[in-house]
Amino acid sequence: MSATKLLRFGAAVLLLLALTACQGQQDGEEIEAPPEPPPEQNTAEQSAELPPSLEADENSRSNQGADHSMNESNPIEMSLEEAVDAARKDLAERSGAGADQISVADARRVTWANGALGCPEEGMMYTQALVEGYYVRLQSDGVEYDYHAGRDGKPFFCPPERSRRPPPSSGNPEM
Repeated sequence: MSATKLLRFGAAVLLLLALTACQGQQDGEEIEAPPEPPPEQNTAEQSAELPPSLEADENSRSNQGADHSMNESNPIEMSLEEAVDAARKDLAERSGAGADQISVADARRVTWANGALGCPEEGMMYTQALVEGYYVRLQSDGVEYDYHAGRDGKPFFCPPERSRRPPPSSGNPEM
């Protein structure tokens, strides 16, 4: 008899859980997906002079056809040249320096160790997976500025106290 009571109690609990789980959505009610943001347009001009390492990367990329991805599963939306142009534009806006006063000290494809993209912020947690992207180091008036990018290729400024430079052999050789 106690097994029957236990079975009835278990069935009642399961029924209660099932009803509670279904309470958030009424019959026929549709859940709307959030609207997609409008696509961003790249307005950076291609007038920046590239070091030989960038020219080699772009030449090898154009020889591979129109596929601008680092690999099949992780496409990059921006080319390295576009990422450098975007970083230069950002630095010019930040510092007030002219484009001719900003030089490229280093720019290459890298594989970041995790979702922090080499720019960890204290107290934050990041995905622990390899992330392909770019590393761009610019120089203006003798000061170096690090820009990091992830899969989308869009660079962001990383303050010196947080910036972790990728090792020279970080997944993808310097081009």
